[in-house]
Amino acid sequence: MLKLMPLHRSDIEQRSAAAAEHYIVPLREGKPELGWEGDPDLHLVLHRLGHWELFRHEPAPGFPDQYRIVAKAPTGQQLNEGAINKLIRSLVDRDTRRPGNDAMAQLDAIDRHNERLEAEIEYEATDKLSATLEKVYYEVGKVDGRGGTIFHAIP
Repeated sequence: MLKLMPLHRSDIEQRSAAAAEHYIVPLREGKPELGWEGDPDLHLVLHRLGHWELFRHEPAPGFPDQYRIVAKAPTGQQLNEGAINKLIRSLVDRDTRRPGNDAMAQLDAIDRHNERLEAEIEYEATDKLSATLEKVYYEVGKVDGRGGTIFHAIP
């Protein structure tokens, strides 16, 4: 299991602290040119292999505080200024406190996106399966003496 290393000055060496602060400051304090007002409860976590995650600290009175994951780095994405700006644009798009960002509309858009991805995966799997079945039926037809049986995929 990978050990998480929070990007806080007290937890990492001095040289990395400057870089960490450089990236966490716009997330916490805001970046007006991108329309981001900031969120002081955000925490950037860096894994030893260079993968990063963004969490939000949510105090729960009477219960243990919770850290909810907000974003993960795409595979192979390095933490740099461009990645932070892209992350901020994504946070602005999903911020339900902003006018016009309805939570239900966002959930519907996510559902539509996921359904489209699932349909593409299903189509590709069906396409691969039908090609394989066509070859199997052709070979069975040759052995059975019927010649080349043609397989028609049913959509």
